[in-house]
Amino acid sequence: MRAEQVQAFIDVTEHGSFAAAARHTGMKRSTLSAAVNALEDSLGVALFERSGNSLQLTAVGESVLPDCYRLLTSANRINKHCQQHLQGVESQLCIARDDALPEAFWRQVMHDLKQRYPLTAISVYLLPPQEHAQFVLRQTVDIAFGLYTAEGAAVNASNLAPVSMSLVAAPGHPLSRLPNVTKDDLAQYTQVCLTFDQGDKLVSEALFSTNYLGLTMFEVIRDAVINGTGWALLPYPLVKDALASHSLCALNHDLLLESHYYRYVEGESLGVVATALLTNVIRFLGTTR
Repeated sequence: MRAEQVQAFIDVTEHGSFAAAARHTGMKRSTLSAAVNALEDSLGVALFERSGNSLQLTAVGESVLPDCYRLLTSANRINKHCQQHLQGVESQLCIARDDALPEAFWRQVMHDLKQRYPLTAISVYLLPPQEHAQFVLRQTVDIAFGLYTAEGAAVNASNLAPVSMSLVAAPGHPLSRLPNVTKDDLAQYTQVCLTFDQGDKLVSEALFSTNYLGLTMFEVIRDAVINGTGWALLPYPLVKDALASHSLCALNHDLLLESHYYRYVEGESLGVVATALLTNVIRFLGTTR
């Protein structure tokens, strides 16, 4: 029993005759007939009742039809897996990322990757960038994306693009009413900042004060600021829509802030899917400058 014989049986069944199946598939009628005959010979049963030009499934033909569909699906999957392997497409890809870029971007890029490489199993783990290097080193993930300060970048992290940062607060926050904010102004109010694990202790990236609320995700920080909990320094791509809708205000200041870069850390050499992901991230960063 061969896959092309099963396919011929399904084609003839779906189109109702050898002639109709030949027209729709572009195959010769004799080729289809020979394939079905060979299948019947190998199974030792008649799959069709033939009477002149009339063609009907036999009872056994009808009973095996669902399994024939399953068999073809499995055969196609096996073939695609082998083709992907020959093309260098990963069978599995584990990704770590932060949420400095909008969630809508990540949803779309994951959808696109699964459409393009449907047989690659993809896992995504969300965690602060300061923890990415150890996950790659332990081979827990294959590649990691995150926002780093120039001083805080992992040694083996590669630059993708600088990311503009915005000092923000809610419209009703006292800082939003000041024409220009200073370090002393900021120190009077709670900073909502990023917290991460470092050597079995939690470290928070507070700028000018010990008065802070440390959270592990940029989006959670943004939402806390919108809620009026405090002020924050956040990546512009993540707050762009909130600034446009006036859910957040950009604070005027003359402060010298650290440069931030979006970077990636990779384990071994990148495969086809990881390279496609990297290309998508670079393309998106190019539109947000």
